[in-house]
Amino acid sequence: MKGDRLAIEGGTPAVPAGAHRLWPDILPADHDAIRRVLDSGELWGAHGTEVTGLQDDYARFSGARYVLAVNSGTAALHCGLVAAGVNPGDEVIVPAFSFVATPMSVLHAGARPVFCDIDPVTFNIDPAKVEELITDRTSAIMPVHMNGLPADMNALDEIARRHHLVVIEDAAQAHGSTYLGRPVGTLGAAGAFSLNGAKNLSAGEGGLFVTNDESLFTAARRLAIFGEDTPRPKPGEVRAFWSRGIGWNYRIHEITAALARSQLTRLDAYNAQARRNAAVLTKGLSGIPGIIPPLVPEGMESSYFRYRVRFRPSEFGWAGSDPEFRDRFMSALRAEGVAVSTWQLHPLPAQPVFRRDHYQPWRPGVDEQPLKPWKPDSYPEASRVLEQSFVLGPDREPLQVQSEEVMARYVEAFEKVVARMDVVFSADYEPVRVTPPIPDDEL
Repeated sequence: MKGDRLAIEGGTPAVPAGAHRLWPDILPADHDAIRRVLDSGELWGAHGTEVTGLQDDYARFSGARYVLAVNSGTAALHCGLVAAGVNPGDEVIVPAFSFVATPMSVLHAGARPVFCDIDPVTFNIDPAKVEELITDRTSAIMPVHMNGLPADMNALDEIARRHHLVVIEDAAQAHGSTYLGRPVGTLGAAGAFSLNGAKNLSAGEGGLFVTNDESLFTAARRLAIFGEDTPRPKPGEVRAFWSRGIGWNYRIHEITAALARSQLTRLDAYNAQARRNAAVLTKGLSGIPGIIPPLVPEGMESSYFRYRVRFRPSEFGWAGSDPEFRDRFMSALRAEGVAVSTWQLHPLPAQPVFRRDHYQPWRPGVDEQPLKPWKPDSYPEASRVLEQSFVLGPDREPLQVQSEEVMARYVEAFEKVVARMDVVFSADYEPVRVTPPIPDDEL
């Protein structure tokens, strides 16, 4: 395989066409679950049969005392922040590397996200850098369990206790991940999961707020349903329509809840397959110089929502920019049939929304404030990781539904491309740009 012509030269791809299973994995049981809702005629309601069942099912799965199903993971994060006492004008420390929903939920709460650099090995927020960012306006720390790997919760909890802060877990990518034997999402004051279609618990869109604190649950429930108190009604009780404060309409509907419940019955099996596939990749890629598979520290268990591979361009004799190496390498792997993607191109604080003095919704025809200069050196680890890595198992071809044979083919593809880097580096080879360029005036 190593001596074969690369697919970009017209050779046979290492991974044959049609080898991947696509996600989400919709089975007859999922169709039955949705049909059950349609046949019942019960399509909505804070205490619908499926919504209530999903909350009970996920409480058992996660070990949380209270679960509130909402319409997105972002809504669940917003509920967690407000319920935990984050107020307008407060500061919340978040990682510089995540999906934009993490800091955006902080803005929804009227607070300001303060970005912290990451640990380059785990890709999670670096506790050693958190403490220096704490001010008298800091009220919370929001770690993200990136790619399904738990953040260093003991270190973060210790910092939070000393400074009287709350910890809200963004567990959107980490259903079923554990930290020292404990499920993530239940380790801080509250946690938030996503049911977005790409997640390993897939229902199209939706979210789950979890907590062990009854008062936080009550506050989150009010925020999610127009500021009302909406406990499960007793027989004969009716809704009071009595708003105690500002609330949103974050309700989830019955069809989404039914699909999530059906997928939840297979979540452990999906996670187990993702871990088996990750083991195949890690064993195979560890022997390739310049390639660094993701590390799972002792005592942690990852869901492997994504498998992020780092590389050292200099070890391949590359003298150009890291992003150019990444794009050439990734494009050659894609030609070999490997499902690979960048996912994110820049740390979160590079995005225009976070480079203005005043956060406000974008409106057409309204002049925007000029952007503050973006300084990648302010977050060197996050910047370096995004320029020197890519992810295997993107949205439509995640690890949890692939065979171990396909993963072995991935390893062959890496070996094949690495053996012919001269072709990848060739001036005649123009890589496919898998993401649209960002305007120069925004960088």
